[in-house]
Amino acid sequence: MMAFEKKEIVSATQLVRQFSNFLTELTNRKLNKIAIIRNNEMQAVVLPIDEYENLVMRADLSKQKSIKDFFGIINNEESNQMESALAECRKVDENEW
Repeated sequence: MMAFEKKEIVSATQLVRQFSNFLTELTNRKLNKIAIIRNNEMQAVVLPIDEYENLVMRADLSKQKSIKDFFGIINNEESNQMESALAECRKVDENEW
């Protein structure tokens, strides 16, 4: 489960009553996310739109089967070269290089 700071956890009632304030704090990045609780259980999370778009884009990219799927029409040789380059980048990211 994701960790939340105390100020990021609000009741549904509190969110409704102070929605404009919470929206401003999200927009100005004073809050990164808001967890909404109802009946002492987390029910939902509110995120800034750019964070939501990043999550959706990452999820869409994770569904890609290959470089060829992502870039569209490229030949097999180009696809293999890009897959190889990507594998090398992952090694760098994982300090394996």
